[in-house]
Amino acid sequence: MFAIPGVCCLLIFMYLRPQEYYTFLQKAPMLYIFFAAAVGGLIVDFKLRLLKPVRSRTLWIAIAFYAWVIIVDILKVPGPEKVPTIIKFTIVFVTYVVIAHAAQSFRAFRFIAGTMIFIGIFLTVVGVHQGTAAQGCMIRQGFKLGTGIPDGRPCETVVQCLGVDAEPGAQYECQRIGLFGTSALNDRVRYRGELQDPNELALVVVATLPLIFAFATRKRRLRATLLAVAALVLITQCIINTQSRGGMLILMAALGVYFVKRFGIKYIFIGILAALPLMAMGGRSGSAADESTRGRYEAWRSGLQMFKSDPVFGVGHKMFTNYHHLTAHNSYVLAMAELGLIGMCLWVAILYLSIKVPIMAMWDFAHDARAGPARAWGLALIAMAAVYCIQMLFLSLTYHTITWVLFGLSGAFYSAIKRHAPDWEVEFGPIDIALVIAGCVGFIMVLPVFLALKGA
Repeated sequence: MFAIPGVCCLLIFMYLRPQEYYTFLQKAPMLYIFFAAAVGGLIVDFKLRLLKPVRSRTLWIAIAFYAWVIIVDILKVPGPEKVPTIIKFTIVFVTYVVIAHAAQSFRAFRFIAGTMIFIGIFLTVVGVHQGTAAQGCMIRQGFKLGTGIPDGRPCETVVQCLGVDAEPGAQYECQRIGLFGTSALNDRVRYRGELQDPNELALVVVATLPLIFAFATRKRRLRATLLAVAALVLITQCIINTQSRGGMLILMAALGVYFVKRFGIKYIFIGILAALPLMAMGGRSGSAADESTRGRYEAWRSGLQMFKSDPVFGVGHKMFTNYHHLTAHNSYVLAMAELGLIGMCLWVAILYLSIKVPIMAMWDFAHDARAGPARAWGLALIAMAAVYCIQMLFLSLTYHTITWVLFGLSGAFYSAIKRHAPDWEVEFGPIDIALVIAGCVGFIMVLPVFLALKGA
């Protein structure tokens, strides 16, 4: 299939951003080239009838959400910012469409999943190395802490970065210097680009783990099992290095899905007890953590006020920080505040269906001897969805590339099953619609009560 190579290369460039370190890659717009290759490849695949016109289960709702974002942009986003904002989300949306429809077999799905595993392991290795790397002087770029360029000098404190060897007028930091020009943020490991936030790095790394487990399950060999265990150890160390409380929580959630599948829900208490020592190893504590929590609650309170100012259209796509100094730190609050109730319901509906597809596959093909791949990848997607749903409570991921890649993977999984079972379907009827609306309205009603109990 012609679309798959373009999709895989696009994912690598979107996540790992090699053009930021190997500057010779900047001579050509590689991201746009691979984006065009993925889209063009998909068109060729349909023209040559290599792909069937099978729509992703979430496609129509995703199109409705995209249209709503455009409407909100036209009404709410200031003139000079409209076009760049629309273009950026259009790229993310089209990436979802291509991923969801380029893989209509489990063989093609494995190529995309394998690319995601490569990305996750690469990031894990960078994170583990960065956590033990020596500290070095960095020339700060701009006002944001942790954005700088290493100047090659070692240090233990920022004072050692000053003096006769310092650049005149430059501001310095002393941070851990990792591979590929990366640097830690106050000893919290991270990557670059959209993964500069340690919490988002933790999310991508943990989301890789279910895909690794799926490969190991399908291979059923000792070597594959040992590699999966080694990956788990490395990923756990990387999460510890990020000092992300949410990262450790989602790691336990991913493992918890497999624990429940293996032993049943009645043993979940034992699993929680076993996870407590590991939970104690990760995350931050003290005044920094308390301040972060207070800032998050303030952002949620501001999001509620933005929603009340216009419950239909919200304050506008990407406009949250125009009304509050921090982003929402909650994907549901962000959708509610920026897009209103309609936009929030459409986005939650996409998430809901992306989760329902693998759940129904696990249910409908539970006893089909030929459906081993569907069960393995379905369980992996359920674990990934659990990871995302939890981290979405603490991160602004509504329009984030990594979220729409998840939607795309669920769409590709649906298409792969439809190739083998054309009559299989996942309903989205009145009950599902009612559940989505009730969930969104319930969230909006419960949030102020929660904040009041927290004194925010």
